[in-house]
Amino acid sequence: MNVTKIRTEQTVFEIDGQRYGAGDRVRFPHAATRKDRDRIYEITEAGIDGITAEADGCRYQLSRGNIDAIGIQHADET
Repeated sequence: MNVTKIRTEQTVFEIDGQRYGAGDRVRFPHAATRKDRDRIYEITEAGIDGITAEADGCRYQLSRGNIDAIGIQHADET
């Protein structure tokens, strides 16, 4: 009998020693507007090169460069 190992590892985005994955709630502390800095986003997808996050019915795809510019932190760290 052949047994296939199912991959259960979740892909994460890592920057500055912090890890972010799908389901995490985050803020972007250096976003251009106060509204965007205060908003809480939920990560729906994460990969080594960036994330997809949603807030207020909108979806945002952010690259590593975008995130480096606007910062990222877990929402519970604020």
